[in-house]
Amino acid sequence: MLEKFFERRFVLERFRASPVGSHIDGFATSLIAQGYSFQAGGSCLRHAVHLGRWMEPRGIALPALDEAVIASFMRHLPTCDCDDERAGIHERALARLRVFRHYLQDVGVVARLTATIVDDPLVTDFIMWMRQQRGAKEWTVKAYARVIRGLLGHVGNDPARYTVRALRAAVLALADGHGASKGEQVVTATRMFLRQLAVLGRCHSGLADGIPRPARWAQTTLPKHLSSTDVEKVLASCDPATTTGLRDRAVLLLLARLGLRADEVIALRLTDLDWKTSSMRVIGKGRREAWLPLPQDVGDAILAYLERARPKIADSHVILTARAPWAAVSNNATIANIVGRAVRRAGIDAPSFGSHLLRHSAATSMLRDGASLDGIAAVLRHRSIDTTVEYARVDQGLLGLVAQPWTTATPKPASSYRPPTPSPVVKSIAQPWLVEVPSC
Repeated sequence: MLEKFFERRFVLERFRASPVGSHIDGFATSLIAQGYSFQAGGSCLRHAVHLGRWMEPRGIALPALDEAVIASFMRHLPTCDCDDERAGIHERALARLRVFRHYLQDVGVVARLTATIVDDPLVTDFIMWMRQQRGAKEWTVKAYARVIRGLLGHVGNDPARYTVRALRAAVLALADGHGASKGEQVVTATRMFLRQLAVLGRCHSGLADGIPRPARWAQTTLPKHLSSTDVEKVLASCDPATTTGLRDRAVLLLLARLGLRADEVIALRLTDLDWKTSSMRVIGKGRREAWLPLPQDVGDAILAYLERARPKIADSHVILTARAPWAAVSNNATIANIVGRAVRRAGIDAPSFGSHLLRHSAATSMLRDGASLDGIAAVLRHRSIDTTVEYARVDQGLLGLVAQPWTTATPKPASSYRPPTPSPVVKSIAQPWLVEVPSC
């Protein structure tokens, strides 16, 4: 497979005769499978060969390849005097070297070092409880576990000795320097942890109630959204002639038409698409499953991406990375970046640039098109209708229909005015108006 990247015979012979020659063809095959281009794949192979030739005279065997060895090789590059090599550091040299190391780990040549966290049994039990009893998503489990690890660093691992004072101090310390969302996460994770301990009889049942929630006043801000015209501009900013443009358009339509959350787009799999019934399965918060109708333009965009742009790899996720190595999108930030880039390309002065911008826009658009709040709540899969009611405040036209007019009095013509006649009782008690008489 090395011939896919190099044609000259002497280059092929030199690479195969190098200290990493026994692995170079397998590495090339791996690069092809992951979708590396001719240029990027060739760069990875050249760096691998150079690394091997540098390691051999220093007595460093391939199984010893780790971050320290790579760092030492990177320091060598600016002053490299190796035969057939040029001094200097390629801007992606470190990334190329790590690709080679990962390949050697996959084939068992280099031991895979896993940064295992030895958790306290309290954290381990809490993680298991969240997965089995709460059905929490893995992202939520990891986020809450980080909070509880920090909490135990403040209050210790003996729940029987926990006090409200100590817990409050720990929560404040963990939330200090962060925004309101992080503060809410710390409080929610702590309260959930304490309730789990209380159910098991390991702490006082009232401790969770002693942790107040952060003040976040309802209805102080409006949901950030775009107008329907601006949403169409965002969608039109994607270039259908490129693989990235096809992928991004499919992602944006899922957000803008169906109001999906970023993690729901990431979790979407090929088996979730039912083309016969024009519907799709979505796994939402709390692992709640819902089937949503698949609009024509959304289905067309997904189909165009699958047929013309999606890499042909053994991964059932619908949305994959746009560049090699091809894999499923790993975090919500990727989806947020897709939205942010599209909004900026469209030249829109948006109130925000995250994926929820299009979710809010979808809800607002449905409301203005006459959809009921119950219908919108069903599409967005809100647990409570109170969450959906927030969008009603965005539409000034609807607010005008329910707002009561300001009470005003209609003035009478001046000619019709007649002073009231005082009653006899009023006359009897009225005192004369005191008027100062000027002296002569």
